Amino acid sequence: MKKIFLSILLIALCMPIMAKKNNDNRVVMIMVDGLRWQELFAGADSANLNNKRFVSDIPANQKLFWRNTPEERRKALFPFIWGEVSKMGVLYGNRLKGSMMNVANGMHFSYPGYNETTTGYPDDKNINSNDAFPNPNISILEAANNDPRYQGKVMVFGSWDRFHDIFNQERSKLPVNAGWDTSKNPNETAAEKNYDEIEKDLPRLWGEVRYDVFSFEYALEAMKSCHPILTFVGFGETDDFAHMGKYGHYLDSANRFDRLMKALWEYTQSDPFYKGKTTFIVTCDHGRGNTENGWKDHGSKIPGADQTWFIAFGNQVKDKGEVAGGTQLYNKQVAFTVAKLLDIDFKNTEGNKEEPIDLK
Repeated sequence: MKKIFLSILLIALCMPIMAKKNNDNRVVMIMVDGLRWQELFAGADSANLNNKRFVSDIPANQKLFWRNTPEERRKALFPFIWGEVSKMGVLYGNRLKGSMMNVANGMHFSYPGYNETTTGYPDDKNINSNDAFPNPNISILEAANNDPRYQGKVMVFGSWDRFHDIFNQERSKLPVNAGWDTSKNPNETAAEKNYDEIEKDLPRLWGEVRYDVFSFEYALEAMKSCHPILTFVGFGETDDFAHMGKYGHYLDSANRFDRLMKALWEYTQSDPFYKGKTTFIVTCDHGRGNTENGWKDHGSKIPGADQTWFIAFGNQVKDKGEVAGGTQLYNKQVAFTVAKLLDIDFKNTEGNKEEPIDLK
């Protein structure tokens, strides 16, 4: 009897260890800079769409993105999200239905938003500008890369050059391909070499932000050749076109984000390494104002700039669709949501844990 008890005890003690060793989840984390919840849940804004100050070719944009109802408009703008994701995943942040999500930091712009979302810590003391400086806080991606199960299987791709600092590339040892970087893939493919050459010769609209398609293509090629378990992709065009007051371009970039995300999802469903094992976690770093001129900008003085949203779909996500009402959510919970999916004992800079966002 004593031997049987000891055997059962040994099995019980080994179970957590076995669970950690056998975690077979993969995560693709996508962030879209400054994409408003208003467009995500209601489609194109008529006040902006019909304003010559913001749209150079109003008829062409109306044909692409204007429909009679908010539900039709959002599907025209985000066909993958509202045609497929809404049927297999969960969407939070439609304030018209009482679903609230905000950043917890007081800055309401990019670096603080990315820091909060990836580290679980709204660090207003240290992260209060968009200047280039190494992030003192440890992200869930760095924590994953420090875990023997995921070491060398975490990769970062982003359109904004600042991701080198946000993820503290030097300290974290994460491979960060951002801004106008060429491929950093140790298994560089022929396609990536081609993208390298195109990127070098392409006229640059912004010095620190490359076009989102390059961030997508580098991420996709790396997923094919390196099979990272945790992949971060940061799209940036939406924020930069909004700051320029180009609403038509902002909509076009939002639509492109939807299309590129669909391509990443479809790839994961075609590769046995990812199929049935991958969760997509999608959000933004901040909101924008909701007035005629306020939509272009964000920051602590812009009402609505703290309003964000969250989408999850794939493995371990219940098909709840668009959530109405419910608990107030914050971007600081996202890092802990990823940690739960990958079974990582993650704590923020203060040594605390936040409640993961409910995916089921």
